[in-house]
Amino acid sequence: MALKTISFVGLAPEKLLEAAEIEIQSQLHHTDGELFLYRKPKFKGYNLLRPSAEVQGLLQYFASIGCVCSEYRLAYSLLPNNVDEWPLKSEDLAYYYAFSAAEARVNLEYDERVSNLFEAFEYSSEFARYRYMMNDFIRKYAGSRTISTDIIWHFQYLSKHDDKDQEFSENMTLDS
Repeated sequence: MALKTISFVGLAPEKLLEAAEIEIQSQLHHTDGELFLYRKPKFKGYNLLRPSAEVQGLLQYFASIGCVCSEYRLAYSLLPNNVDEWPLKSEDLAYYYAFSAAEARVNLEYDERVSNLFEAFEYSSEFARYRYMMNDFIRKYAGSRTISTDIIWHFQYLSKHDDKDQEFSENMTLDS
């Protein structure tokens, strides 16, 4: 699927983007420029799960750096059939960000710096919506689009093991 993505980062206030850049640079400094992962549901007073144009702009900013959590959140916010009233909706963009997140996650499966953090996120109550979204995309598009068997297997596994009741800790960091 050839998709020309559009930037709507400008929907986020400049001060928020400046704070986001400081967070990004701080994390990249600790991982030799390799990883950025923002898992907390709030950033500088903005609830990343509550619909607003500013939040969608911020999520796209974080997603552009490869933040898996932000890519899932952004994908979910873009879903046209999402019951929440997010300002921007696009199934193609939702698909794009969802599978970008899933591919990055699968590729980092054995990276000891983040594998436990991803696992905790994937068994959090927040992630259930993203798992349902991904399973729906897989069911809907597996026959017409190329979807990695690793991604399909990963979400089948998560769906079979979603009863682990693992707590997702906002206090976990890349350094822990």
